[in-house]
Amino acid sequence: MKCHCVNKVALILAFAVVSLRASAGFMPSQSQIMGDMLLANQYFTNEWPVAGCSSCLSANHPSCIWTRATYFEGVLELYRLNHDPLIYQYATNWGAFTNWCLRYNLDSTDRTPDDQGVGQCYVELYQWDTTQQKRLTHITNNLNSWVARPDVGYLYYVDALHMSMTAFATAGVLLNQTNYLEKMYDYFHFAKSVIGPSNGLYSVTDHLWYRDTNFLKGYIAHDGTPQKCYWSRGNGWAFTALARTMEVLPTNNAHYAEYLLTFQQMAAALKPIQRADGFWNVNLAYTNDYPGPETSGTACFTYGLAWGINHGFLDTNTYLPTVIRGWNALATGALHHNDGASSGFLGYVQGTGSKPSDSQPVTYTNAPNFDDFTLGLFLLAGTEVYKMSGAEAVSLATPLVETNQVQLGLKVISNVTNTAITLLETDQLQWDWKTNTTALLSTDIDGYSYHFIATNNAPEKFYRARVGM
Repeated sequence: MKCHCVNKVALILAFAVVSLRASAGFMPSQSQIMGDMLLANQYFTNEWPVAGCSSCLSANHPSCIWTRATYFEGVLELYRLNHDPLIYQYATNWGAFTNWCLRYNLDSTDRTPDDQGVGQCYVELYQWDTTQQKRLTHITNNLNSWVARPDVGYLYYVDALHMSMTAFATAGVLLNQTNYLEKMYDYFHFAKSVIGPSNGLYSVTDHLWYRDTNFLKGYIAHDGTPQKCYWSRGNGWAFTALARTMEVLPTNNAHYAEYLLTFQQMAAALKPIQRADGFWNVNLAYTNDYPGPETSGTACFTYGLAWGINHGFLDTNTYLPTVIRGWNALATGALHHNDGASSGFLGYVQGTGSKPSDSQPVTYTNAPNFDDFTLGLFLLAGTEVYKMSGAEAVSLATPLVETNQVQLGLKVISNVTNTAITLLETDQLQWDWKTNTTALLSTDIDGYSYHFIATNNAPEKFYRARVGM
């Protein structure tokens, strides 16, 4: 399903020229993707060198809340790729500080789905060291108490899908607790198809989610007009929850097909509403509602779409351009590079909230009230895109689209610097790659940095640069 089945010294690059004003996209090398993830994570750990805290987060929250849990979701996926012992140590230091507890240490009486977010991380850390039984104690106590109750109304807002379902799924599969998985579906079904006068928060026509019942009708947009509101990060929470649930759930689970169908329906709805710059707006239903880039929702969608391609659930040709645009929006549009103390800072992050108007304005330089959860989502996206990328023969600058041409800048970083570089093109990813005979190749710096200049003669064209024969 991956697009990079070529020889190991090839630059694996696919991008679509979507309009004359749009930025062309590119698939960066694995070294670039890893470098960007490490840059962002280093910025965070420099700010928070001690992993756990009791009251140092915004509004004096403890570090076992959902924002930190989402960070650890992402950084543990990074650890799976680079096996950096410092990441593992940082994560276990955090768990030890919290005593592997849910927020406020309320195992059996905690009915807040957000508080279960840490549990998924505890279960994952237990899997890496099964001698540490304490890592399971509090989350399983809590899940058992939820299973024992007949009511299923706790997931009454879409964020809860991400925080709760992943805990039920990881613990249920690990411990072979099928009752966890059935109860998880009951909660999911209630949120999706039962709550509220419209039979659930999921629109069966638009295939997107309302954040909660307050948004089912009567929403007034920023410009004063009545509109629908599908909050970007709320839909991101649902999309990510489905992917991370299916990641661990056996495919023969009775409800797997419904999770997958919902995921695929959402993917089809998200693709056409991506902005030309690769981001998504804070209101997916109405672009004039606080318009502009937003990182957290974009990271969720990029992660989910990349995960779907990597697992064979989404068509590569259809969705890879969307993933590439999304990742480059995050890595080049949101992530700060080479700007001193801010290098590694993520811009365009909407802080905590429930709707487009919360934590505005969302800008490149404004710091959100919590700086951890979007980083976790950024790392989730990066790790999935990393799996799609290929051999590290070149690095790329952002391509430029002008009226009649496309300029692709690249720099060879392997030991094949003084050899032929050919630009290939196709109308369909993976299919019918041909040499672009009209492209001009210019050498900028002693044979190491190059520019291809290709004619912009198609509304959508995909390119790849090949180093060597």
